[in-house]
Amino acid sequence: MLTATQDLLTSLEPLPHGTRMKRLAAWARSAPDRAEVCAELSRGDGYERHLALVAALVVRDEDAIVAAVRDPQPSIRAEAIVAAVRCGRLGTVVDLPAAERRRVYRTVRRRRLTTMADSLVVEVLSYWGDREAAALLSACSAPVVRQMLPGLEHAVDPAALARWHPGPVLQRAGERLASAAPEQRDDLWNRHVAVLEGLGDPAAFLDLAERYAPISWTPRTGALAVHDPARVVRLITVPGRLAVRCGRQLPRRLLRALAVLPDEALLPLAAALRDHTRTFATLLRELPPARRGGLFERAAAGPDGLPAHSIMRVLPAGPRVREANRVLSRPGIRDDEAHVLTWSAYLDWPEASAALEAGLRSGLAAERGRAYHLLGAAARRSRDPRVVAGLVHRLGRLRNEQDPVRAAALGALAGVARLLTPETAAGLTRLTVDAVEARDASHETMSALASLAADVLQHHVDQTELREWALHTIDRVSRASLAPPPLRRFDRALRRGQEAMVFERLGGWVASAMDRGDYGPLFGLTSALGKRAWNVPGLQELLHRALGPGTSEPAARQAASRWLDDPRHRAERVEAVLGADPSMVAVPEVWHVIATSRTDLIDRALRGPVRGRMIEEGRAWVPGPPRHADRWLPRQRARFTEILEAVIDDGEESVRIRASAVRSAARVPGAGRDLVRRHVGAPEVVVAEAALGALVWTDRPGEALSELLEHADGDRARVAMYAAARAAANVEPSHLPALLGGLLTAEVKVTSRKEAARVLGRYGPPSVMAALLEAYRRSGTHRDVRAAIVAAARLRLQEPPSWEILSAAAAGNREVLSAAAAGSREERRAVLAADPAAVAERHRRRYAGLIVAMCRAGEREAFIALPSWASWAEDVRDLVVARLTDLSRRVAVPEAAGLLPLLGEQAALAVVQILVAQDSADHDPGRAGADRPARRRLELLAAAAATWSRNAPPGADRGPLAAAARRLTTQPGFATVGLTLLAALVPLTGPDDVTGPDDVTGPDDVTGPNDLTNLTGLTRLDELADLCATRPMAALAAADVLHDRAVAARDPETIRAAATLLATRTDLAAGLFAVAMLRDRVVHWTGPWRQLLFILRDHPSPEVREAAYAVQMR
Repeated sequence: MLTATQDLLTSLEPLPHGTRMKRLAAWARSAPDRAEVCAELSRGDGYERHLALVAALVVRDEDAIVAAVRDPQPSIRAEAIVAAVRCGRLGTVVDLPAAERRRVYRTVRRRRLTTMADSLVVEVLSYWGDREAAALLSACSAPVVRQMLPGLEHAVDPAALARWHPGPVLQRAGERLASAAPEQRDDLWNRHVAVLEGLGDPAAFLDLAERYAPISWTPRTGALAVHDPARVVRLITVPGRLAVRCGRQLPRRLLRALAVLPDEALLPLAAALRDHTRTFATLLRELPPARRGGLFERAAAGPDGLPAHSIMRVLPAGPRVREANRVLSRPGIRDDEAHVLTWSAYLDWPEASAALEAGLRSGLAAERGRAYHLLGAAARRSRDPRVVAGLVHRLGRLRNEQDPVRAAALGALAGVARLLTPETAAGLTRLTVDAVEARDASHETMSALASLAADVLQHHVDQTELREWALHTIDRVSRASLAPPPLRRFDRALRRGQEAMVFERLGGWVASAMDRGDYGPLFGLTSALGKRAWNVPGLQELLHRALGPGTSEPAARQAASRWLDDPRHRAERVEAVLGADPSMVAVPEVWHVIATSRTDLIDRALRGPVRGRMIEEGRAWVPGPPRHADRWLPRQRARFTEILEAVIDDGEESVRIRASAVRSAARVPGAGRDLVRRHVGAPEVVVAEAALGALVWTDRPGEALSELLEHADGDRARVAMYAAARAAANVEPSHLPALLGGLLTAEVKVTSRKEAARVLGRYGPPSVMAALLEAYRRSGTHRDVRAAIVAAARLRLQEPPSWEILSAAAAGNREVLSAAAAGSREERRAVLAADPAAVAERHRRRYAGLIVAMCRAGEREAFIALPSWASWAEDVRDLVVARLTDLSRRVAVPEAAGLLPLLGEQAALAVVQILVAQDSADHDPGRAGADRPARRRLELLAAAAATWSRNAPPGADRGPLAAAARRLTTQPGFATVGLTLLAALVPLTGPDDVTGPDDVTGPDDVTGPNDLTNLTGLTRLDELADLCATRPMAALAAADVLHDRAVAARDPETIRAAATLLATRTDLAAGLFAVAMLRDRVVHWTGPWRQLLFILRDHPSPEVREAAYAVQMR
């Protein structure tokens, strides 16, 4: 070895890793013999080769970097690959192992190497296909993204791509939405477009949302509202929008951004949310208090109903008192004592206090506790420290109270901690003494008292009287309950630098507790200050003191962890910790610092047997995980593996710990791999399997593949083959067919053959599909192995052999390939497992043909998948008709619900005609086990159609099924079935909702007036009522369907409009429909609703009148 090389290694050896790298960088920049020394280092062990690479990186020695790309140690190779990519010297990537290709793509993306990405994406696409090319797309230039996105969108993460190319992504999203069928748009939006919210151009996204967003979608971020709050309000308040209709909670950040609008612009949203009190209260809370009352009163729009308590709590004093007085004047409220107390608490303090006095003197403890709770809430709303001082004085009567009442009162007082003044300290002291000394003091009372003290300490730490009371109370409660003192977060409430003042006030209390052996206050204060504790030298000194020899093991562990929290002093402090007590190395935080940054202390930590308070008597210390073992010196790695080997070979140690030691050894370069390999054949199953699985976590995972494959037919096959997948990701693809190909047809376990097929399909080169095809053709290949090959072919549709495999599996036989037996269900299921969204657009028509072929072969599960592929398939109406009318094969409602929309009007009518004819031709309709099967099938299809209509978007075409329902109403014995189906299909929405997305041109179309006199659905409701005119039983059945739909819709104005126009008719059916749509609705019975119910109670039909009287206005 050159003298210069030896001198360099000697100078670096005693240094910690960070300092070592700095010294090496300085040497590389100045050493005249760097090239000779690095050449010698590059022929050494892994540690020396890494030093050579770092030196090359410092001086940008590109030749040395390129040479390191072929280093046998993955950690060195990975670092070199990243550097080679940055300097443009990597060369071809297609035959790099999968793990390294991913690293290349990640580097290109992070470094925004656009030129390289533009050229690399073409090469990767032609060799590896869509999925790997998609990983590079976000780093490409905008023209390349526009060109390639249509072919790669199935494999791209749209959110990740939109962060760098929002324009092309949103443009493509608009094109896809415009060309999609109405029933497909919702799924397309939810899966691929909604994730783009807040990324890129908010105006362009709002354009898409206004045209295509489904009613179930709600903005989830405030970005859109910040850009154009008025436009977002119009979008949210579109009639039928689910967020408004069903009371879905709107995000607070969204409402905060909308609060900048004037009341006039916010009024539509507030009015829409008035029945959804939680969201309405959040909206009001985001407004300035002066605006809340006006918006609330305008949105409530009527004197009826009770305001929710969540809304009352955010109203300012004036509107709150007016609402409370209004409610208290209602007969149903003023006659109920509990209601009177509840609503009186919202009055101004004098009136609230006087009204609650009766509750405080109640003979029932529960009522007194509730009254104290209400009294505390009233005092908090007063925001007057004098009121709170009076409340503290008033609570002096708690001395002789029962514990539940005392707990409720103290809990109420915690809500006014901010308003306490030093003058209340004496009264608070009496409360503490009374609560702690009470014989029936409970955990709830102690917790309430401790919480009150913690709140006081947080808000009044600079006021001597209140601070001393809080500390005294926390101390007494902690002693009484043996629990650590609860402290609130100071770091979020203090101004900059005030943490020193907090410690000045509380330091004596902490030190006194430590003198008694109580470290709870120390750790409580450290937690309360968070990162600000790092800037308090006195507190840090107390933590250091807590590491002393007289401290218990749990307290010392916690003190060490907290003392090492500060990254600025962590390196020097860990040396002090280890020097004071070598057993502290067993503390995970201490070992982590030593293993990652203070690597110069590893020799001391591993020098000999570790003994001390941190190590259980009679047990050996087992080192923690060797994080960043590549930073260690070779002798440190060797010593670490010696300790682990002793643990593994210790027969008295538990098998679990020995297996964990094996896994830890795998992370140590060099020596660790040798140790793991020696234990692959251990007699203990757990240890042997741990060693086998750990081979792929060593510094040479690719080299472990051959060794793992040796166990393909043994008892360890399960562990070995699953580990083989990670090993294969670190092997050049061109080598995999030779390593794994023979396993496909070998006489080994089926599990091993299946995994070999999966690994080859995932990591093998494109040519591997020919080998998989040959294995698929082989007559002796197990059905599960064939299914795995089919799944692999599904992911490589760009390769011709994949289509041969898929075609044979879909056909259910392989006669075109060999004389093999018919295909198995597992193979067909592997074909059906494909999701159209994950298949390239150019392949979908051909793949849909496979699905149709399976349907024609009678595969039931293919019919379940058919609706997803129907857009790219040939005309399948004849297939669907045959399936739905074949009474010899069972059809479930979910399957039928997917198939029915594929029928046109003529096909839907044909289904009805065929089943009605089959029912008429049934010569034994009541036979056992088959009660009129054709009729039952029609009833099932009606239920399926109702299910589909309930979930389908408003723009979906319901016409064909409506035509079939009308046809049913004309068939003897099937009128009720047809009428209830019509009731399930008839739209209950206004013109703004039934307008198709293609008809919407802008925000004005979305937010136009809701013309309640021109509802498209009403003519169909009229038609339904006419058809039911002579069929009262059918009218009742249809009314039940309309009731269920109206309740589920929860869209008050639309339902009220429909019911109002139905109520103007005089026939029984229309009246029953109108009453059904009002029944069980959760609405405020304001004027229009009351008037509607009064109309129905005066209906000409007595049955309608009776039904209307049964509806109770709440």
